[in-house]
Amino acid sequence: METNSKWIKFNYKSAVIFFTITILANLIFLPILTSLGVSRAFGLFLLTSLASSAALSYILLAKHGFYKSKKQASIFTAIVTLVCTASCYFLMYVS
Repeated sequence: METNSKWIKFNYKSAVIFFTITILANLIFLPILTSLGVSRAFGLFLLTSLASSAALSYILLAKHGFYKSKKQASIFTAIVTLVCTASCYFLMYVS
């Protein structure tokens, strides 16, 4: 049986890496941002969007080899950053 799906396959190890990077970024850098005078909600939004886009890019590009050229990797990283920022904005401020 051929499993030629266009969906990206995540395994448990990738999910653990993703959530670890996101949670550690929030735990480490949120107190630093709040001590610099950044509001807690904006700090969570900023850190979560950056950490999730970095973690997702790392997992899909480095771990799963989801690119063929550096240009494609750059475009993919930019799109992932936009999607993660938009979804974090929606979760923090709209819902």
